[in-house]
Amino acid sequence: MKKFILAMLLITTPALAQPEPPAAKAPLTDRERVQADRAQAATQEKDAPTARPWDRGADGKRPWDRGAQAK
Repeated sequence: MKKFILAMLLITTPALAQPEPPAAKAPLTDRERVQADRAQAATQEKDAPTARPWDRGADGKRPWDRGAQAK
């Protein structure tokens, strides 16, 4: 009986010492998803001079970005 208890103790102790798996991240809410999309769009817009040359002038600016400088 002592051998059985000792064997069970040696088998179960390492298994109990294992850390719990990390909790899964909660899914994004609709609001957080929209905020992330807007932030991504703003980043893309900021990087747009090299990414979208077809709507730029010779100076690399869009017509509405030129403002009073073009006049």
